Order: sequence, then C-alpha cells, then structure tokens
Amino acid sequence: MVVELGTSYGYSTLFLADAARQTGGKVHSFELAADKQHYARGQLAEAGLAEYVEWHLGDAVALLDQIEDGVEFVLIDLWKELYIPCFEKLYPKLANNAVIAADNMIEPTMSRPDAEAYRAAVGACPDLQSVLLPIGSGVELSCLWRSGPA
Repeated sequence: MVVELGTSYGYSTLFLADAARQTGGKVHSFELAADKQHYARGQLAEAGLAEYVEWHLGDAVALLDQIEDGVEFVLIDLWKELYIPCFEKLYPKLANNAVIAADNMIEPTMSRPDAEAYRAAVGACPDLQSVLLPIGSGVELSCLWRSGPA
C-alpha cells in the first residue's frame, strides 16, 4: 500500500498510481483542498489510472486512522507542521522495509525548522535508516528495518 500525503494537483499521484497498477497495489491519496482533489481526480481518470487511487479529503492527521497496517511507501508533501503528526500516525502501520520520502527538507528556507524537527523525529527511531538527498527541494529518504517477525 502507498500513502501520499498532499495530493495537490496530482502530479506525484500519477506516478504513484502507475506504479500501483504495475504491482497490483493501491495509492491512498490525502488532500485538504476539495478543488485540488477534484482536479487531480480528473487527471487520473484521463490517464486511465483512477481505479488505483483511493481518495481521502480532509484533515490527513485525522483521516490516517482509516489506514490499515502494511504501508510500504509514503510520500509526505503537505504543510510542514503536519509532517511529524502524520509520521507518528503512520509509523506503527509501516511494513518492514517500508520507505518514506519527505519532500522540501531544504527549501523553502522558512520551513526549515519544521523540516529539521521532522528529521530529528525520524532520526530518533532506531529501526529507521535515513539520508537527506540534496535533490530538488531536498528529500529525506527513510527505510524501516525491524529485526524479528514483521
């Protein structure tokens, strides 16, 4: 299962849905703005990928309670002050070897305190290995590895 936090206009959703199509998966995409989600839905329908996306409209932190265990990939790209609350909701639901990609870790500079707080929260988890990739606006890429039974 793939979780996308921050659909916006669906650019990333298209790529994630195509990957879900190829692997038999599903993308759970969360967006606060109804007009953005409406636009993204149209784009995914036009691309023939709508059936691979489950849409969630509203407060991502509250809506994440609907997500089951077994999350394999997460893209976090919403309001930066929500990165930690969303991470805390998803962390116990992650599958072993899950990957989290958190965008905008370097730019914009006004969001850097929230980005640094997120990186510290992730870094405090002993079963996560993370690296800051200085590509685009900066991506914190984290992988979960739990020893023992999953």
